[in-house]
Amino acid sequence: MKLMARQFRVSNFRNIDDSGWIPLERVTAFVGRNEAGKTALLKALHKFNPATEEPYNAQREFPRDRFTAEFSDGGDWPVCRVEFELSTDFRDELAERLNGAGIPQTAVLTRYYDGSLEYEYDAEVSDDPIDPGDLVGALAEFASGARRLAAPQDQEAATQALRTQLADWADGYQQAARRLQDLRSDKGVDLLEQVRSESNTHAQPVSADLVEALQRTVDDLRDKAETAPLPQQLDEAIEAELPVFIYFENYGILDSAVYLPRFLEDLAAGPEEPRVRTINAMFKHVKLTAQEISDLGREEAEEARSEGRSVTEELIARDQERKELRSVKLNSASIDISKRFSEWFGQRRHKIRYQADGPYFRIWVSDDRRPDVDIELESRSKGFQWFFSFYLVFLVESGEGHKDAILLLDEPGLHLHPTAQQELMGFFETLSEDNPLIYTTHSPFLIDGERIHRVRPVTEDDTGHSRISVDGWPKDRETIFPLQAAAGYAMVRGLFQHKKNVLVEGMSDYLYLHALNLHCHALGRQGLPDDIYITPCGGTKLVGHLASLFLGQGVRPVVLLDGDDAGRARRDALMKELYAGHEKAVLMLSDVLGEEECEIEDIIGEATILPVLKDVAEKRITLNQHDRSTGSLVTQIKSAAARHGAELKSGWKPEVARQLVVAWSTADPKDVPSDILDRAEALFAELLKRFSGAMVEVAP
Repeated sequence: MKLMARQFRVSNFRNIDDSGWIPLERVTAFVGRNEAGKTALLKALHKFNPATEEPYNAQREFPRDRFTAEFSDGGDWPVCRVEFELSTDFRDELAERLNGAGIPQTAVLTRYYDGSLEYEYDAEVSDDPIDPGDLVGALAEFASGARRLAAPQDQEAATQALRTQLADWADGYQQAARRLQDLRSDKGVDLLEQVRSESNTHAQPVSADLVEALQRTVDDLRDKAETAPLPQQLDEAIEAELPVFIYFENYGILDSAVYLPRFLEDLAAGPEEPRVRTINAMFKHVKLTAQEISDLGREEAEEARSEGRSVTEELIARDQERKELRSVKLNSASIDISKRFSEWFGQRRHKIRYQADGPYFRIWVSDDRRPDVDIELESRSKGFQWFFSFYLVFLVESGEGHKDAILLLDEPGLHLHPTAQQELMGFFETLSEDNPLIYTTHSPFLIDGERIHRVRPVTEDDTGHSRISVDGWPKDRETIFPLQAAAGYAMVRGLFQHKKNVLVEGMSDYLYLHALNLHCHALGRQGLPDDIYITPCGGTKLVGHLASLFLGQGVRPVVLLDGDDAGRARRDALMKELYAGHEKAVLMLSDVLGEEECEIEDIIGEATILPVLKDVAEKRITLNQHDRSTGSLVTQIKSAAARHGAELKSGWKPEVARQLVVAWSTADPKDVPSDILDRAEALFAELLKRFSGAMVEVAP
């Protein structure tokens, strides 16, 4: 895609006053109870740039409680803002088209109720002014040449009058040009038009060369001045490449046999009915209408026989020709849909066969496991039927698959079995390789538990307005229930029975703290009591999500965060909502160690970590003065590794922790350096203080 949507924001739409910026992933899921506002988000985004025209309707969509008092002009009210990132290739293309002008990396486009678009960029694009000096110079040269016009024989008086007239005319326009700053303006263009027009009136044989030279300069300046400004050219280029948004709301599943006369009646009565929409999409793919398929199957010979007329060879030949044409078209469409669907579905390879049988249109399916066995579509799994029906609608309604399309699916697979819904998740992942996908659901089986950060919970506040959670999850049980299930709640629900929990960012934090706690207890130092449990969250970005799960069960865990940018950002996000008024329940490691930049490895220290790192990185890494000035020990190690040309593979921190903890498990606790134990003891003491002020159960 030339323009990749990174986040969007909806305002003044139905029950959404302002959603705030909502980050988008390759696949993004909106989860919430009915009427929370999930569909409103999709519809507002869909109408930003729909595949088929569907403008905003303020009378129906502007918030009702504000319409009379506030709404007047649609051009005053924004509805949807989308931030796009320009691809590298597109930026290079624009730089070439716009003569090397500085091209922005991101663009924010805002659609208003009247359909107008507003453009904002992270870098200003402007034209260089057209210096009026070029026009002044051309007029001065014209005036100078006019004063030196040679007089024909016996015409000195007339020539002198012409010299004066031309020079005065040019001098007057020189003064007018000097008063302008830029010819790329309405006044500048008007002035160029006047000079160009009036210069023709001064064209005589003796002045023709002067007039033509001036006109060449004026024409060149006028072309430049009338060229669309660079900002306008950029706006037009961006708008031309906007991805379209394709919205799917109802999903009709195809029958394996379609009775054509009945379908034609249904099509006339309700073309948007889900099942009719899907069948019609199939016929559009075949490139024959249901009526044409029916007509091509007409048997004139049989009609003649039933009416007592003679059956001629001509009638039989026409019948055969029509049926052959129908057969060829259906065979061609069958080959095409089989190839496309198998590539798209990404599981078994399937062969789809369309068949016209009298007044019936049938669909048969075989696969690579039993290629010679055709089975009716309705005898395949419900999941397959849903995938195939959805694909037909997508293929046709997206205009043969708009490559730059973003799919919006409202409650997909709602009636599928849970196992089919889980298959659908893998299908979404494949589909999103070419088409980013946003969907709504309240089913736990349509939430990817391994990518829970893609979920955006949607709730309704006490005033009936939608709220979208980005940095964490809300406390509302109905909203987070499917999230709990998708996150493997059944596997970790034992944790919720414990009232004292410490959430740490990653596995290395857990390994170090668990081992050091055992050693502190063995040496009679301060450690954590047995009723406090340490839980790793799998990364900083998941801390808020795990905290939400505990809060949903009436337990408020203490959160331990690294003293780095990610930790501070997560702390600020927690303080805004989940931990508002419970600041003591969030502990920054920097507050314990007294260092602004620090991570759990700073408790261990370089003297202990670097020898183990040598085995993990397969290279000896040492720190110099520059490395030690870069921040936390982890940052220092990364700096040193880059300097040494050593590769720190993904997961190196927990691997170092694992090896250290394994070594400590068989060592005498006294062999653990005392400075490490001192820092660990200080951390445990501080955690205990936080529990004394943070142990407040959350009301269900």
